[in-house]
Amino acid sequence: MLLPILIAVIVLALMVLVLEKNIKSRMAFYAFCGSLLLALSIAGYGYYTSTTNSYEELDESAIRHITAQQLAFGEWYTNYKKKLDAIDYCWVSYHRIMKDFQNEDISLREAYNRLTQLESNVVSLHNEIYQMAPPISLDDANYDLTSSILKKTKAYSDGQLRTIRATKMMADPEKMPTEQHDVQMGYLKDAMLVNSPDMLFTAGEINSLRKNLTIPEVN
Repeated sequence: MLLPILIAVIVLALMVLVLEKNIKSRMAFYAFCGSLLLALSIAGYGYYTSTTNSYEELDESAIRHITAQQLAFGEWYTNYKKKLDAIDYCWVSYHRIMKDFQNEDISLREAYNRLTQLESNVVSLHNEIYQMAPPISLDDANYDLTSSILKKTKAYSDGQLRTIRATKMMADPEKMPTEQHDVQMGYLKDAMLVNSPDMLFTAGEINSLRKNLTIPEVN
């Protein structure tokens, strides 16, 4: 914006110097300079107005685009959050079974039956998670971030299913090699520790998405 103004000022100054030497009538000289200043003022105002309007249109377009991105991701995330809650619920159920058996509130047979049912529920949840995909309407950057969240979540779901399945197999009364409760519990804990997945960390992707999907303040 400043460059066109500087160029106009320099050109105007040079023209004034040249015309002052060549126009004999002072009135004609002043009239010409006044007309030139008026023309430059009108041109400058027109340039400023068109630039401002283009910025406003760009801002409105960007706001509409971000709003559409928010809607697409928000709908997807609502469904995704339900899957996360279901994963947490399955973990709660798993640890309740382990605690009940450790406290001898349930038998090995009962623990095995409950783990079998839990495994069935986790398989269904696992399949639902694997059917999820990022919204195709997202920008490349937001799509990649959402894909990263899904990739990590699928790996975490794999680990959960692996842990519950391994614990269930170890709790099979027909295959348990000992009758001692403490040793049996040790086998189940070993199955849990060996197969448990790493923690699910998606804070980086969520923060980046939050930044991308925030409508900037227009000054």
